[in-house]
Amino acid sequence: MRSYVMAETSANQQQSTYWTENAGRQWVQQQAQFDRQLVHFGNAALGALQAEPGEHILDIGCGTGTTTLAIADAVGSTGWVIGADISTTMIAASSERTIGRPTVSFVVADAQTDRIAPIDHDADAMFSRFGVMFFADPTAAFTNLASNVRAGGRLAFVCWQREELNEWISLPAQIMRTFTPEPVLPPANAPGPFAFRDRDRVKSVLTSAGWSAVQIEPFSAQTMLGAGLGLEAAVNQSMSTTAGQNLRAQVDEATFAAAQDAIRAEFSQRLVDDAVSFDGNVWLVTAER
Repeated sequence: MRSYVMAETSANQQQSTYWTENAGRQWVQQQAQFDRQLVHFGNAALGALQAEPGEHILDIGCGTGTTTLAIADAVGSTGWVIGADISTTMIAASSERTIGRPTVSFVVADAQTDRIAPIDHDADAMFSRFGVMFFADPTAAFTNLASNVRAGGRLAFVCWQREELNEWISLPAQIMRTFTPEPVLPPANAPGPFAFRDRDRVKSVLTSAGWSAVQIEPFSAQTMLGAGLGLEAAVNQSMSTTAGQNLRAQVDEATFAAAQDAIRAEFSQRLVDDAVSFDGNVWLVTAER
């Protein structure tokens, strides 16, 4: 398995710290829940990628490696796939899944600055399932990523539309913010899950970075909180989000419990067969090098 560790000083050091020490641990612990929540969107992006046997593909922001392994199945024994993520925590977890998979590698890298494909072999395509919205400088990042892909190569990724169009996170966040003395709202276009909410911004970033034939289409599907394991699993997943962490840091246990009860009451109205589900709305993005 190819190994690579990024330099200690990263252009996205804040994101590296966050995804290694905080969110990465949650993703590893709740991998099955997140994979089930995101399955429809990941499958749509994989369909847009259209990986073929023998191809060489990069999976950017690969997390715990679920989509990387799916791509490896598609490219077969004559291809290879490299999953890259800025989180050492998630790469450690994903690397444990590569036993017996010689065509799969996982690397710790800052996709804004680091070379990810082998020096002497550009990739045929680049893919991401919700892994490209966290760059300090998105144009620089996609310019660097383009340098890893051969001329005529492809790009396919999926990113969230606006928070208010995704009730799975906006609804509980709104409730929690009513209990939070000083709710934290990220600046517009700051790195985060909704940084690419604006279709025009996404197209501008990609074209400025040297990508062409950019196509950005809306896609909607059901997203399930708590992996369908019941009401409490859905509530617990919501309380572990950034809004939930911000709430916990500012209030006492009684106030936190009251916010949790309010979310539980709202979710109970949506509970069907132990599943709390919402419509998720994303952008499905493709481009050419």
